[in-house]
Amino acid sequence: MNSPGHNFSRLVTRAVRRYLGGPDQQWIFEPPPQDWSPPPIERTALYLHVPFCRNLCPYCPYTKVPYDETLLEPYTRAALAEVDWWADAIGPAEVTSIYIGGGTPTLAMDSIASVLKHIRERFRLTGDLCIETNPADVDEVTVRRLHDADIALISLGVQSFHAENLKIIGRQYDPSLAEKALELLAKSDFTSVNADIMFALPEQAVGSVIADLDRAAQLGADQLTTYPLFTFPYTSVGKYLRLSAVKMPALRLRREHYRAISNWCDEHAFERISVWGFKRGAVPRYSSVTRDGYIGIGPGAGSHLPDGFVLNTFDLENWIRAASERRRAIALRMPFKGEMAGWWWLYWRLYDTRIPLDALDGTLGNDAPKARQWLRAAERFGLAVRNDGCFELTEPGSFWLHLAQNYFALSYVNTLWTEARRQPWPKSVAV
Repeated sequence: MNSPGHNFSRLVTRAVRRYLGGPDQQWIFEPPPQDWSPPPIERTALYLHVPFCRNLCPYCPYTKVPYDETLLEPYTRAALAEVDWWADAIGPAEVTSIYIGGGTPTLAMDSIASVLKHIRERFRLTGDLCIETNPADVDEVTVRRLHDADIALISLGVQSFHAENLKIIGRQYDPSLAEKALELLAKSDFTSVNADIMFALPEQAVGSVIADLDRAAQLGADQLTTYPLFTFPYTSVGKYLRLSAVKMPALRLRREHYRAISNWCDEHAFERISVWGFKRGAVPRYSSVTRDGYIGIGPGAGSHLPDGFVLNTFDLENWIRAASERRRAIALRMPFKGEMAGWWWLYWRLYDTRIPLDALDGTLGNDAPKARQWLRAAERFGLAVRNDGCFELTEPGSFWLHLAQNYFALSYVNTLWTEARRQPWPKSVAV
């Protein structure tokens, strides 16, 4: 954690943060004051975290526990109560989308159906419902239950159709299982089906990645999310140390794979919709992260509010107890100062790879000129172009943004999540 590269990234990040956010913005997560409550919100997205998993993949850093049927009832009770807590706190907001992640959410479809019903009772749901699942948990019964819950967008964690790659990342099934699952989802009348594909795995050739993309498209995926193994470069938050043969992919290898993926998507009519994502046709865009704001339900769920970020306790037992008793399940909060909310908006628009230029002034206020200087510099270096009123990242711009995110932003997520996993109610976490 104290390598020269890590220390350098922290120094650079601190300098950039101070320049952008100013000296008043403190990058410290602390328990919210007793009298704090979230501000009223008219429109937001919602994230529902389902922590249960049958196969605890060693590279996954998210809050998860082994599937245990006896935990489903207390989890459901707590989730329903947390929906009420948020509705009472922010009012009957319009919910523009719901994203259900995990874990493997499809293991708890009865719970999800109950929570979605209650969300509709307490909020005004106007957008699509999205869910993650894994190949080993997809069958005809799962498909029927997803349709019964009115879930429209599905993401399948394929990762690879090659057995040697699945073995490296701890997936314990034959590639044919992923093929059957994707084919079943694609022919089952969902609005869109996304396939997650990993690249820059140890000893993985470019041809292997391209073959995975070909196969996903042949089986009916109309969206593709591609990402390297080491999303979190400083590995205490994940379980990467169990994978002794796995090392951080070299920059050259990552660049080669990313360029090949982008070229393949161009040739096969998949348009870029984020740093990682591509879609084909007029289907709604699938994305797990790029919302302007959201509230989080479940253990370890975060919320992006107008006045800052908050994070639920990661510990399932503590979350169940707090939420079921209608107490605040939020363990940590980082408030925004100055124009910080606007800078976060710009960060996610860069992640989208498209920034509407006419929204800069209204969103960033006095800091808009500073943002325009950065965007012009990116344009001069060939990292972006102007197109139809938007500032769009080029393929090199998208790659270097992804790399910067890995080396700078996500190392701080690692710091926060490591401490949040270590104790249910941390006293302070400086990121």
